[in-house]
Amino acid sequence: MMLRTSMLFAFVLVMGLSASAMIRTIPFPDLVKQAEVIAIVTVTAQTQTPVPGKDYPKVDTTVEVERVLKGAVKAKDTLSFTSYGTEEKYLEDSPIFPPTGEKAVLFLVDKEGQKILLNGIQGLWPLEAGTSKTLGMGFRYSIEKIEEELKKN
Repeated sequence: MMLRTSMLFAFVLVMGLSASAMIRTIPFPDLVKQAEVIAIVTVTAQTQTPVPGKDYPKVDTTVEVERVLKGAVKAKDTLSFTSYGTEEKYLEDSPIFPPTGEKAVLFLVDKEGQKILLNGIQGLWPLEAGTSKTLGMGFRYSIEKIEEELKKN
């Protein structure tokens, strides 16, 4: 009996610890509703700089808005973001912008006058090169699904 209780406790403990390390995703309808801005962007510049004592870089990314699906930004507006890690030197749960020249869908909120990704990596959906197919946490959705959801709100 004591062994079963100990094993059950260990199982619950392990499951609880692993769940706390995972990102808590926002359901798709809420993601669309909570985003103040949803835009299709093109990455126009990326600069990597080392982070002292870390094996991943700081990445400054600039994007140009191509198409606004929701919110108060305009086509041709420029937005800047700082993230950490790259595909090669990945930092868990950190957004990885696509390479320069590639596109993405961004779900943004305003924080102290700065546009930031809504719910971290969930707010960045890269687009497959040369297509409008959504990737990343948006792989099950599409730009059309976003537009349909916007019509509901």
